[in-house]
Amino acid sequence: MRKSLILTVIFLISLIIPQTAAYAQDDGEKKWYDMIDFQGYLESDLRFIVDDWRGPTDGDGYKFQMNRNDLDLRLGITPFETVRAVIDTRLRMYGFSEADTMQGLNSRETVDPFAIYLDEAYVHVQALGWEGLDLKVGRMVQNWGTADQFNPTDNVSARDLSDPLDSFAKVPNQMVEIDLYPADWLTLNFIWVPVFKPSMLPPSANLGFAIGYDQNGCFKDLPTPPLKVEYMEELMNMFGAIDPCSLNFIDPQMQIVSPDLKIENSQAAAKAKFLVGPLDFSLSYYYGRWSFPVPATGYAGVDANAEDPNMLDVKYIVQLVYPRIHVAGFDFSYSADWFFDVGFVGEVAVFFPEKVDFALRAFQGGSPIFDKMNNNVPKTPFVKATGGFDYTFTSWLYWNTMYVRGFLDEFNDIYGIHNYIVMAWEFKFLEDELQFRLAGVFGPDDLSGSFQPRITWIVVPSVELFLQGQFYFGDEDSTNPLDFRAKDKLGWKPVGRNIVALKARVSW
Repeated sequence: MRKSLILTVIFLISLIIPQTAAYAQDDGEKKWYDMIDFQGYLESDLRFIVDDWRGPTDGDGYKFQMNRNDLDLRLGITPFETVRAVIDTRLRMYGFSEADTMQGLNSRETVDPFAIYLDEAYVHVQALGWEGLDLKVGRMVQNWGTADQFNPTDNVSARDLSDPLDSFAKVPNQMVEIDLYPADWLTLNFIWVPVFKPSMLPPSANLGFAIGYDQNGCFKDLPTPPLKVEYMEELMNMFGAIDPCSLNFIDPQMQIVSPDLKIENSQAAAKAKFLVGPLDFSLSYYYGRWSFPVPATGYAGVDANAEDPNMLDVKYIVQLVYPRIHVAGFDFSYSADWFFDVGFVGEVAVFFPEKVDFALRAFQGGSPIFDKMNNNVPKTPFVKATGGFDYTFTSWLYWNTMYVRGFLDEFNDIYGIHNYIVMAWEFKFLEDELQFRLAGVFGPDDLSGSFQPRITWIVVPSVELFLQGQFYFGDEDSTNPLDFRAKDKLGWKPVGRNIVALKARVSW
């Protein structure tokens, strides 16, 4: 009921007011419909899994993964020349029934589930007491950096990786932003984020901590914790002496330890952007937390099953934390008019992390049988970087290539920082109505990678059809299953499934 009321109010604001305001009399002042702009899109997204080996169990696949429809409504209001308010909301219909009981069939929200997202809601005041001072307050996202997608200097807004086909998405948050323009060649940006919000992970990320079973339903392997190889060998030898079919794992839990809602856990960031002819560059600083969870503590309890003396109940819990970080960044973009108009971009970010140790303790019948600890995240500063170029050969051919040191979610934990080559080709035909894009990521460290082909047909200027795929290659398990660092980054199951998607979008 509450969601329906919110949606009704949004529609009234975005649809009824612009229409009725058009009848306002012209009294010499600015009319209401001149103060309002309304944009949005309607998108249908159908996806199919084309593998049966990257799921939670072997043979899980060749089925529909998504049947989703999105309605996005973006309303901008400019009541005065220096004041603007923005509301961007999205209605998402998931398309799959969640009713698994008779009682669930009585609820529209389980038979036809949906959600309402408020992606942006902020006020922007320009020339606040001074011509070169702007203020933004409200719910928004920040996008820092000059490279395409892989921006190590971009840490203010957490990532939204819930959709592998939309790597640009961010998690909105409440923040205060002050922009200063002391000169034409200099922009100063200051941001305060009162409350920390983490990144969103894809559903497949749960496989990183899942218990492995064979086709008979017997225990096969543990999720590899960030322990030294010798500690893992000792742990697996303990389980090796037990009949794997006698182990009953009870609801493994991944507990997130979030920062307290205290002002000392707020985040702050500052950036100075310079414009020197064809060269743009920025110096930035961020203080806050790493938005991806890092394992800190593990617990395993083994007890005799109360009903079957031949079975052992195992309870497995892992606690994950968000380490504090300081990040000093530099980014640039340069258009080389003298060199075929090639565009160059680069970013370097130096991270100063909080130290995180990982401890794993196991008990059997209340008595300790395993207790090991090693460092997971050292306090040593580390570097993530991106550098590349793009070039438009003709009106129908575009090429982008980048070197990336450190993937979006990589931290200097025991898994380490990896190297990647990222490339994208775009071809346009029939006066840009038909477009083909082939993007890919290759990891030379472990020879894993992914590629994402996409065909776009612009039926009319506001209507687009997409046929898109996401495919991964590499060792699905590991060259050494006992070594947390030996897993192929993009071949690892928690990264996601191989899928094909058909989309249709109409924009206005």
